[in-house]
Amino acid sequence: MKTRLLLFIIAISFFVPASVKAQTSATFNIQADTVQSTFVKTGSPGDNITNVTGNNIVVKWHVTATDFPADWLTGPAFGICDNYSCRPNASSVLWNPSTASGYSFYSTYHSNSAHDSIGSFGLSLDLSNATSIGTHWVTISVSDTGAATTTSRTMTYVINKLVNGVPNITNGDGNITLYPNPASNELNVVYDANADVKNIAVYNIIGKVMTVYKVTGDSANLNLENIPSGIYFVRLFNSNGNVVVTRKFTKQ
Repeated sequence: MKTRLLLFIIAISFFVPASVKAQTSATFNIQADTVQSTFVKTGSPGDNITNVTGNNIVVKWHVTATDFPADWLTGPAFGICDNYSCRPNASSVLWNPSTASGYSFYSTYHSNSAHDSIGSFGLSLDLSNATSIGTHWVTISVSDTGAATTTSRTMTYVINKLVNGVPNITNGDGNITLYPNPASNELNVVYDANADVKNIAVYNIIGKVMTVYKVTGDSANLNLENIPSGIYFVRLFNSNGNVVVTRKFTKQ
């Protein structure tokens, strides 16, 4: 009996350590999953990367999808800055609309023995010569493939470019409230009545319009019963068709 018990314990030991080793902690964190920025000509929205280990890590990143207009994707207009340098979209290296792909880049994020080490990451946008306006997004995948278990994160930058002379309406919490978030079958949207909101549109993460609601006053109740679970954006449009504000929510 003792021999059988010993054999059973030995057999179990071959499986337990493997499962424990697979639960490797993340090697880095990002500041936010979604970054929103509103401007007229230029902007540098950032989403810092924090190395939470005691060693240097090499991060690999690349653009996975975007709905940026063509004049937002030129070399002078579109750039991405990591902890090493800023790379413009010259020769479509960051994103090529024809192939719907971009190159991968690597950057070292250094360790800090005293505390977590924060390194910069973000977009560099100069849309001074771009005629396209409105709200568009770009998604970037970031991963540390050098770790025992790959740590991966996705950053989505939502950019709202205003026309010259249009006041910059900030995306502060005082301008719009969404509840409940996460939502189930309904989403309540409360906004400033002076913002002249006439339509609210729901977009999925790749920019597809799911539904559009005509609204009045300073609030709206959106029916989400026919929308699958996932992450979405609501965009509020004024009577001129301009985007007033963009917000993210989750449908359960």
